[in-house]
Formats: sequence, C-alpha cells, structure tokens
Amino acid sequence: MILGAGVAGLAAARDLAAASVKVILIEARDRVGGRVHTLHNSSLIPVELGAEFVHGRHPQLLQIIEDSRRPLCDVTHRHWYLENGVVSDSHDFWNKLTALMDLMSPEQPDRSLQDFLDSLPNDDATARAKAVATRYVEGFHAASVRRIGVHGLIKANEAEDEIQGDSSFRVLGGYDIVSETLRAEAEAHGASLHLNTIVKEIRWNRNPVEVVCIADKRLQKFAGSQALVTLPLGVLQAKHHQRGAVRFVPELPRQTQAAIDGIEMGQATRITLQFRERFWEKLELAGTGREKFSQLGFVHYPEAPFATWWTLLPVRAAVMVGWAGGPAAEKFVGRGKEYAVEQALSSLRQILGVSEESLRNLLLAAHTHDWGSDPFSRGAYAYLPVNGLDAQRTLARSLDDTIYFAGEAISVGHIGTVHGAIASGQLAASEMLRV
Repeated sequence: MILGAGVAGLAAARDLAAASVKVILIEARDRVGGRVHTLHNSSLIPVELGAEFVHGRHPQLLQIIEDSRRPLCDVTHRHWYLENGVVSDSHDFWNKLTALMDLMSPEQPDRSLQDFLDSLPNDDATARAKAVATRYVEGFHAASVRRIGVHGLIKANEAEDEIQGDSSFRVLGGYDIVSETLRAEAEAHGASLHLNTIVKEIRWNRNPVEVVCIADKRLQKFAGSQALVTLPLGVLQAKHHQRGAVRFVPELPRQTQAAIDGIEMGQATRITLQFRERFWEKLELAGTGREKFSQLGFVHYPEAPFATWWTLLPVRAAVMVGWAGGPAAEKFVGRGKEYAVEQALSSLRQILGVSEESLRNLLLAAHTHDWGSDPFSRGAYAYLPVNGLDAQRTLARSLDDTIYFAGEAISVGHIGTVHGAIASGQLAASEMLRV
C-alpha cells in the first residue's frame, strides 16, 4: 500500500506495479499530484497553485516530462532588485550570496544560519551580504534563518550544482503533466487508485499492515504486507485532534517520531494575478534607464508583503506571480484569498508605482491556495533545521521491512523539490522490492 498520491507516491506506485507488485494507492484529495496542482481554466495559460519551476536537470524528472511529450521552456535569468526607489540588475545580489555561502563548512558542527551569520564581521559589506543571504534563504527555502541548519544548506547547494541547478524551466501546458503521466503509467501496470479516501489509522506489525480510512463518510480498510507513507511532513506532524492527522498503532518508535519532528515544514504563499494587459511593459522606473519593463523577468523588493514577483517570460502573458516565503508567508495562513489579493496589489503598488485602483481595474482574476491551512499538506515544503540530516537518514530506514517513508522532506540535498520527491519515492520502491 502507498499512502499519498503526490509525485513521490505516484513514482513508487509506477515502479512497484511495473515489477508486478500489487499496489493500492490511497489519496485523501479528489486528484493526484499533491502540492503539484495546476488549474486549467478558460484562459490559454494554465495556473500553477503549487510547484511551478523545474530546477536544474534532474534525470528522473526530465525523463517523465520527455515521456509526456510536453515541451519545456527556459525561465529567464533577468532579475531586478528594487532598493531606495531605484531598480538595478541583481548580479551583485547573487555574487554576495555565493561568496557568503562559500564560507560555510561541513567540517564544523552544525548550527543555525543565524548563528553562522552572527559569527561573521559586521562591516558594511558583510552586513549587506548577511541581509542578502537572509532574504534568499527565507524566500527560496521557505525557512526561518533561526531554525535552518548550515549543513542542510551545504547539502542543498552541492545537490543543486550536481544537476546544473542554476538553470530553470517551466512545463508548457502545466506541471500536472508530471503527476498525470506517473498516474497513467502506474495504472497501466495495474496499480489501484483510491481518491477521496482519508487515512485515519495505520495498524502495523512485522509485515501485516491494515490502513483504516474514511471514504464517502464510510469506514474502509485496506490490508497489505508493506506500507509506504508519502504523506507530507506537515500531516505526519499533525496532532491527533487535527483534521487530516494520521495515527500509528502501535505508535512509531521514539527515534522515528523524533526524526519526523526533527524536520521543519516551511510556509510559502504564491498568488497569480491575471490582468487585461501587460501594463508593466509600458513602465519605466528609476534605474532602468531607457529600457522599459518589456523584458521583466523577476523583480525583488524585500519590504513588500510579496517580496518577489515574476512574469511568464519568455511567454508573453498578462500574468504576474507574487511570492512570499518563510516567516513572511506565515501571516497569510488562514487569512483567506481577499487578504492575499490586498497584500499583492499593495506590493505591486510599492514596486511598480501603479495605484491600487488602477491595478484593480486591470485585474481579471486572482488565484492562490492556502497550503498552510490545507489539512492534507499543512505547509508548503520542508527544510532542515540543525542536525536535520540525521533525521532524514533515520526516516530513510524502514521499520521492520514493513513501514517505509518517502517524499521531498527526506530527499537528501533535494529537499523541498519535485525531483527530490520523485527520487525518494523511487528509492523507497527499490528498497521494498529487495524484501
């Protein structure tokens, strides 16, 4: 049995079913994909509510996309940075970040990024680099700098280099082609998929496993010899009284539960705004010279509620996407869509100098999803606190060759990524096949 039909569960289901193993795949939602969630509406451009970018050239993920025959599009490297009302390119930003990250050493005991930054000098240049690193880690890793560990960051940087992580792509037609391709392949090999089926209890001993679920308001039980748990970290960390929480009977070993609690679930909020026209292409801000925003890729303004914005360039669509990660995203959890729209328009007003009234008149639609309040995710994606690598290693080991764990949260180096989730699911499947 596989619990959770995100990409980790789907990848494992495909591989196990292809090896002639009977696979029961259980999913609480009415769809597959988990935090890969593409909205196909009346417009020609699909809207990503979850994952959007393909980071680097991870072979397993690229193979799935190639099998789907869906084309990839390069993501622009044009990053602009707004400071003191002036827009500049951000080469200086990335240079400072790289120089500071190079100072981190895996040979020293693990510590939080904040402790590492506090150990550095406080001259003007270093202070600016610290600010850059803080903004990047909070935004990109959806993490608190007071919690995220240096060793985990080093692993992430190394893993990114291995797959040419400085290049990014977008799946034309929607990221959900990845989950749909995996689903089709798993079902073609005989995997049985049960949607709208909420796992309540996992009753296990060595080899016999019984999963107790609620489906259509009725109790349903599934039995098998092994269970692969690919539920998001936030769900595994949920308390028993919370919706979506899962109970293990008997309880998980203390070391395993400590490992689950020893990884952090980060928060991130994204909002996609669809406008009547690409109004930003007519703008000219201080610092851009005569170059208009016709080639706007990414723009960063840390003081705004949504600190990072991007267009779909090179696809010319009247769409802008706002992003807040880490502590900046926590205030959006549970606040609703209208609050997110208000904060998004306020952010664009600050960055582009266009009145909120004008923005509202141009706005056609807004799309967002509250992953932090979603009972079947309880957060955006995971990051490693101090000594988090040990927790990942613990969860990568099976319990009596019976209970296995997989997902982005335990993918060493590739935590928080779609390709990390896929690789983790495939690795767990290979371990299950050895038994």
